[in-house]
Amino acid sequence: MKIIAGTAKGTQLKSPEGMNTRPTLGKVRESIFNVLSNVGLLETNILDIFAGTGAMGLEALSRGASTATFIDKVTANVIKENANRCKFTNKVEILKKEVHTALKVLQKKHYDYIFMDPPYKKGYVNDIMQCIFACDLPRDNAIIIVEHSSFEEIDFEKHANYCRLWKEKKSGNIIVTYLICKRLGE
Repeated sequence: MKIIAGTAKGTQLKSPEGMNTRPTLGKVRESIFNVLSNVGLLETNILDIFAGTGAMGLEALSRGASTATFIDKVTANVIKENANRCKFTNKVEILKKEVHTALKVLQKKHYDYIFMDPPYKKGYVNDIMQCIFACDLPRDNAIIIVEHSSFEEIDFEKHANYCRLWKEKKSGNIIVTYLICKRLGE
């Protein structure tokens, strides 16, 4: 797996061995960043939840994002090595914690883009989204990009006070959902 574009284009990323991770496919990652390039990535703050290799956040940094925070209690060392390979060591924060705990640590920090790719069929999608909003992490008009299984739908009614559906792209049993956030009280 390689960084697709930007300053770290072509950098080979290390993948965790034997950890049962499922990296975002290159074509899916490229499609996501094609969508986001129309909105703009320059000088943005990124949150990458269930980060795995860190490919999503590192790709964003390569394309001009300012900072990226990664959450993954299993692959934190792999993310650190990949950030070093891309020469982004000073732009990353890596939390080697359980997701709910990590999100609470980040409470009230604000992010422009939040990537979330939880393990499929575990019931994490809506629970983690609720925690993201409870911790007040998205900026106004932030975009949350959720890669999820078609067997685990997003409960839009549950999150209606915090975000709205912007786009959704299906590829087999994989769905990438883009949500635009709104800040409470604004």
